[in-house]
Amino acid sequence: MGKATEQNDKLNRAVIVSVVLHIILIALLIWGSLTQTTEMGGGGAGGEVIDAVMVDPGAVTEQYNRQQQQQTDAKRAEQQRQKKAEQQAEELQQKQAAEQQRLKELEKERLQAQEDAKLAAEEQKKQVAEQQKQIAEQQKQAAEQQKIAAAAVAKAKEEQKQAETAAAQAKAEADKIVKAQAEAQKKAEAEAKKEAAVAAAAKKQADADAKKAVEVAEKAAADAA
Repeated sequence: MGKATEQNDKLNRAVIVSVVLHIILIALLIWGSLTQTTEMGGGGAGGEVIDAVMVDPGAVTEQYNRQQQQQTDAKRAEQQRQKKAEQQAEELQQKQAAEQQRLKELEKERLQAQEDAKLAAEEQKKQVAEQQKQIAEQQKQAAEQQKIAAAAVAKAKEEQKQAETAAAQAKAEADKIVKAQAEAQKKAEAEAKKEAAVAAAAKKQADADAKKAVEVAEKAAADAA
C-alpha cells in the first residue's frame, strides 16, 4: 500500500508540473500574438519600417486541444491506474487475509501435532517403563531358574561322582573276586593235573605190575608143565 501511494504522489506531481508548463506556454503564445515589434530606422527618404510578428490562432487552438486531450488521457490513465491499484490492494488484502487464515490453521495444526507428539511421547515412555519392568522381572526369573539349574547340575555332578566312585569300588571288588576265582580255578586245575599225573603213573605202574605178574604166572605154568 505504501509503495502504491508513493507512485500516486509522483504521478500527481508530474501531471501538475505538466499542466503548469502548458499554461505558461499558452500564455506566452497569446502574449506573442498581441505584441508587435516595431523597428525604427533611417535611410532613403526617412521612411518607417514596421516588423510585425503574427501567431496563427488555429495552431494555438490545436495546441490547446492537444494539451487538453493529453490531460484527459493522463487523467483517464491515472483513474485506470488508481482503479487497478485499488483492485491490487483489495486482492492483496484478500491474499493477506487468506494467508493469515492459512497461518492460523497451520499454527492450530502445529499445536495439535505438538500435543499429539507429547501424548505419544508420554505413552511411549509409559510403554518403555512397562517393558523395562517386564524385562527386569524376566531377568529375575531367569536368574532364579539359572540358580536352580546350576544347583541341579552341581547335584547331578555330585551324584555322578558318587556313582562313579561306587562303580569303581564295585569293579575293584568284582576284579578281586574274578582274580580269586581265576587263581582258585588255576590251583584246582593244577591239583587235578597233578592228581591225574599221579593216577596215570599209578595206573602205569599197576599195568606194569599186572603184566609182570601175568608173565610170571605164565612162566610158572610153563615151568610146571
